Amino acid sequence: MKKLTIIALALITLGATSQIVEKNIDKEEVKTVVTTKLKEQDDKLDPIYFQHDDDKNASFIEKIGF
Repeated sequence: MKKLTIIALALITLGATSQIVEKNIDKEEVKTVVTTKLKEQDDKLDPIYFQHDDDKNASFIEKIGF
């Protein structure tokens, strides 16, 4: 019973956190970044690589997308 309570609390906490983050995201800014910074690839057989302006100086958090 204790394990189920912990799992339920964890799920509720994750759900609440995702709702807070979703409300705080500036959707227009995300749209601007996606349209200006991400480029299409010419060849569909190449591996996917989203080219950013400054990959070499980006921190680990920026490289994984946060």
